[in-house]
Formats: sequence, structure tokens, C-alpha cells
Amino acid sequence: MYFLGISGMMHDPAACLVRDNEIVAFVEEERFNRIKHSPKSFPSKAVAFCLKRAGIKISDVDKIGFHFNPSYKNLFWKRKSQFLRGPEQLVGTPYLRSSVFSFVESGFKKNFKYKPKVEYIDHHMAHAASSFHLSGFNDATVLTIDGAGESTATMAAHGADNEINVIKEFAVPNSLGIAYMAMTEWLGFQAFEGEGKVMGLAPYGNRYLKIFDSIIKKTSGGYKFDERYDNKAWSYSDYAVGALGKPRLSNEEILKYHKNVAYSVQSRLEETVKHLVEKFVGETGSKNLCLAGGVALNSKMNGEILYSGLIDDIFIQPAANDAGNAIGCAVKMAVDCGNRFGKMEHIYYGPEYQDDEIKKTLQMLKIEAAYHTDIAGKVAELLAKGKIVGWFQGKMEAGPRALGNRSILADPRDPKMKDTINFFVKHRESFRPFCPSILDEKRNKYFEVDHETPFMILIQKVPKDVQKEIPAVVHVDGTIRSQTVRKDQNPKYHKLISEFYRLTGVPVLLNTSFNVAGEPIVNTPQEAIADFYREGIDALAIGNYLLTK
Repeated sequence: MYFLGISGMMHDPAACLVRDNEIVAFVEEERFNRIKHSPKSFPSKAVAFCLKRAGIKISDVDKIGFHFNPSYKNLFWKRKSQFLRGPEQLVGTPYLRSSVFSFVESGFKKNFKYKPKVEYIDHHMAHAASSFHLSGFNDATVLTIDGAGESTATMAAHGADNEINVIKEFAVPNSLGIAYMAMTEWLGFQAFEGEGKVMGLAPYGNRYLKIFDSIIKKTSGGYKFDERYDNKAWSYSDYAVGALGKPRLSNEEILKYHKNVAYSVQSRLEETVKHLVEKFVGETGSKNLCLAGGVALNSKMNGEILYSGLIDDIFIQPAANDAGNAIGCAVKMAVDCGNRFGKMEHIYYGPEYQDDEIKKTLQMLKIEAAYHTDIAGKVAELLAKGKIVGWFQGKMEAGPRALGNRSILADPRDPKMKDTINFFVKHRESFRPFCPSILDEKRNKYFEVDHETPFMILIQKVPKDVQKEIPAVVHVDGTIRSQTVRKDQNPKYHKLISEFYRLTGVPVLLNTSFNVAGEPIVNTPQEAIADFYREGIDALAIGNYLLTK
């Protein structure tokens, strides 16, 4: 049977196709339309790609699922969003109950001339399914945390024997995601995009502001967000300005106070979620933890949970945001039909391009490129010499992190490399860190707590005696957001890092996403070539072809 899950309507539309108990394809719409997060878009191109990958028509799909449930008991709430380009009310008011149906049905009618029968799945249940059913755990505590879905902002559940039983839901406006977004906007960054900047800025602060104890209170039942700090538009309120002071404008200097606010909201999020983990692990009895929802992209929070001693093991859906709900919908429908899934070992489910296709693109653009049968060996030599290389290989990874198929790579030993790439390549703030890709078999040297991290979604603390070995990827607080790479997960990327290790004695590469600030990760050879020529990259390895400047 074929199961098609789709997400979208608000942001991060995506499509995932499952055949029985196997993910066939998964991709975000933004990779095709080139609009980051693609607000309000139907995932038409993503669906078309999934069908093409499987060689089927839309009518061959047995079940279609969508990640909002118009029948949800507490659907009625209002919220406006500048992110959605105007004061648009989202799902919530009675007359917008029908908008969920119209978004899905009109999307299929317009793009596929098809009227599907759709299963509308609770938003947080889709998040939970995307993590638990692909975790490899038979028994787990499940937490899903985001801004809002229907009216739920946080859900705690117990996953056991392929069933997910809800324990407790926290309703909007009691939302950790909204709290973090409000502070993101107060700090001068954009909600839905700047939360990672807040996380990266936080370690530069060194003083916790006690006011955050009242902004997000820990309670015996869980937590309570003081909604007076939220303006009901994914941003800060006038009350927040009165309490915290004048907000920073996006073009203003970042002051020490701003760093302390970032430090405080990050610290409070970590402490609150650890409180939730302790509470609900105690209720379920399971020390295996599954996380999903946009807040689960906060890798620093995830690392603090790992180091807390509250759990034995953790699995975080690598596409934890709403895009990953396409996975959750497809997987949940498959499980409901009796299928069982193993652990998600990779997330390379997107488009790929063979050398003959790449050659045609190069010829069309009248670009000469050298062909190398051992492209990994050649690129390793360039990286060891300090060159910055675009690496475009195999099936595109999904999710917000580049995982070695659409990556910009560099030598992590060079202490100046972080500033060089931030300024000349990524054109972004100097405080933002870069991530290391590490041979999995060598990881124990670089982690204080030994745990595989294939999705670059867990912060690890680095022993002080090895921090100086890879300064370009160690953040100011002595941590790394690492990706461990096994040969069976990504043979070509594993070979590249292995060759670099042979040349340098360091089994690590600096890895950042192949894109410029404000744009999605590159998808096609044309996009990779365009970014190569407009960024400060020295070389581009695209398939077995190598372009140099």
C-alpha cells in the first residue's frame, strides 16, 4: 500500500510517500519553489516528486493524510502572523474550519485534477508519530513542542507497542514555542527563522535574568507561559517592552544585555523542558525519549537533556518542524494499517542527479569541469590545503541541516575558518557557529557523552584537551552540534572524511548548508553552480565533476 503524508497551509509544506513500511521519498516544497519555509503553499512539487520517485500516479495512492484536524475539540483560537505576509487569521475561527478542507482539496484539484479522500490527523499526533514510530524504541516517553497546532502547543504521550497514548496537552497561549519566538523577535531576529540565531547567541551571555522565572514558570503540572509577553502575532507585546526594555532593531549592534536575554530565554527553555522530561518519564516509566515539533530543533536544549541523567536514550526527528509532519502522517497511516518501522538511519530521500545529467548542465552553461573517478580523494586534498568546497552528491537530505550531500565543507583545524565562511560565504552574523561531521568510529574522542548523532540535532560537550584540534567548529561554550557519519549511512561522504583523516590525522570536517542566507538549500546542479560563482567558495564537487576558481 502507498501512504502519502502532506504538511503545509501555514509554513514548511512537504510531502512524504511511504510504501508499506518503507519511506520512498520525502522532500520540502521550498527546495523546488526556492521560497524559504514556503508560507501558505501547497506542496504540489513535493508531491509530484514523490509520485515520480515511486513511478506511480496520484490515484495509485491508497491513503492521504494531512497534519491538521478540523474536528479538533479546541480548534477555535485566533492568531495573526506577519510571517504569513499580512494579518491573516490562521486555523481557529469557526468560518476558517472549512479552510483546512479547502486548502487540501483545492490543492489536489488544481495541481493533480484529483479529488482525494483525506485523513485529517491531529497536528501533535503527527509530530509524535514522526518520532516514536521511527525511533527504534518499543517503549518511550514522547514530547512534542512547537508554537501551536490546532490549539495544542505541547503534548506528552507514552509510546508503547506501536501505539501512542496522550497523557497531557498544553493549550495555546501556554506555548514554549511562542515564548521563544516572542523573544526572538524582541532580539531583532525573525520568528520561524531567527530562533537558531538566538540559540547561537545565548552562550555569549553570562547572566541569567530572574524575570524569566516569571515569564515561563515551572509548575507541578508542567509549565505556565505568561501570555502578556505575547502580542498574538508570533512576536513580543507592549507588556514585554515595558518589562524587558526597548527591543533591538535588526540592524542595531548586539549589546551585552541582548546576549543576556538570549542566554536567559535559552536557559529557561532548557530547564523547563528538562522539568517536563522528568515529570513525564516518571509517569510513563520509560527513560527512552522521543522529541518532535519545531522546538525540538533546538539542539542545545536536546544536548542538555542528554547530559541531564534523566534519560537513557533519545531520538529526535531530524525534520522536527512542520515539514516532518508529512512523515508523521504517512507513517501513522501505515502503522494503523498494521505496518511496523525500524529506526530511521538517514534522511536522504530527495532528488539526485547522475553524472550524465550534470554533464548536460555543464555543457548547457558552457562550463568546463574536470572529471575525477576519485572525487572524494581529490576534494580531501583541497580541504587539507585550506580550500572551501561545495559538495553536491547523491540524494538531497531533508530537514534544516545539511548532512553531507548538499554541503559547504572546510578544514576545522583553521581557527580563522569560522569567520572566513561567515563573512565571505554565508554572509551572516559572526557569532553563528558551524558544525562538524565526524567519522562515527572516531566519535568517542570528541564527545563527553558517547552518543551517535547522525542528524546534527544534538549539542555535545567537547573534552578540553581536543577543543584546540578543531577550533573552527567548537562554539564559545566548548560545545559542538555534531553529525556522526557511518559508512552504511553515506558511503561517499564517509570516504571523503576518511581521506581527509588520512591526510591530516583529523577525522572531522566543517560542514554547513549549501545555500546563502535567506535561501533554501540548493536542490539542482544549476543552483549549486550559481551559488558557487556568487559565494566565496574555492571549488565545487558536483557528482564526479570538479569546478575550481
